Amino acid sequence: MPMRPIRFPGDLLPMGDMLVETFQYPENPEWSIQTDEAEDISQTVRGLKRMWPLIRMLQVLSPPLRDLLRGFLWEEEDRLAAAVLVQRMGSTRNWGVGVVGVLPAFRRRGLARGLLERALDYLRARDADRVILSVIDRNVPAYSLYSSLGFTHYSSTAEYDQMLQRPDDVPALPAGYAELRLRRSQWRTRFALDARITPDDVRRFAPVEEGRYRRPLPARLLGPVMTFVEGKKEIDRIVRLTGNDGVIARYGYRLCRRKKGTCSLWIRLDPEHAQLAPYMVGTALRALAKANPGRRVQLFVPRWMTGVREAAERFGFRQRLEYHDLGLILSEAA
Repeated sequence: MPMRPIRFPGDLLPMGDMLVETFQYPENPEWSIQTDEAEDISQTVRGLKRMWPLIRMLQVLSPPLRDLLRGFLWEEEDRLAAAVLVQRMGSTRNWGVGVVGVLPAFRRRGLARGLLERALDYLRARDADRVILSVIDRNVPAYSLYSSLGFTHYSSTAEYDQMLQRPDDVPALPAGYAELRLRRSQWRTRFALDARITPDDVRRFAPVEEGRYRRPLPARLLGPVMTFVEGKKEIDRIVRLTGNDGVIARYGYRLCRRKKGTCSLWIRLDPEHAQLAPYMVGTALRALAKANPGRRVQLFVPRWMTGVREAAERFGFRQRLEYHDLGLILSEAA
């Protein structure tokens, strides 16, 4: 039978090779995966392969980790032709579709629909409440497929990038704010910020629930180990009002310890404090440019964070792609 569940860890390496080839779009080359992104995928897959004995042990101790990666493959002509990967959001009943990929030679044959329908049946059988995914805004065939399966467009996200260079005129932290390091264990801080600033239309399909943030000890142990294996290093910070424990922003970045691969930065900002955006974007870029000069850095910004988008463009980011965020309610109780 050409369709089957993914088998770990045996499918990891061939699936990694397939995914790099999958995300090539000859008719729309600007959508295609970049060389440095392919290096990141390869490094992540090899890291998962090496770490699988540890992952299996941690999955025994922590049931939510068993849903770290699930999915289905389509085999044809003695090769992997298509794949759908899904992942549970922490310990909640909500899931995300991380990959819907079909090799160019096998497209327009219904493979993506068949795999995604099988994945949705699997999630319903697991009593999932919701599932979300993202699609490039001009990818009409994929958008039409997801719409026909009941997915609804609830938000959008812009992907920005630039080749790292040390920025000029990085503003100082505005008066009245204080900056602190954010530790991995401080999940309540992340949860409280997102619970306060996430718009209602986004929360309908991507609820801000403790189970997405409160990680069991095995998961907390796995995170930094995987980051190290992938050849990355993460820095995470928060900004709050002076004399006030309430956090109004979070930002951080991921730099490379290897000679290849991408860097990234992220920002979660209360729109009422948009004046912080230039400081956070500029400060993160300055640190990344010092560590990885000339490397490409990526930034993903939801459409409702207009202040962050403006700051990114001020510091030379270009918008590479726009994604539609789509959601599907699977349970009447959701």
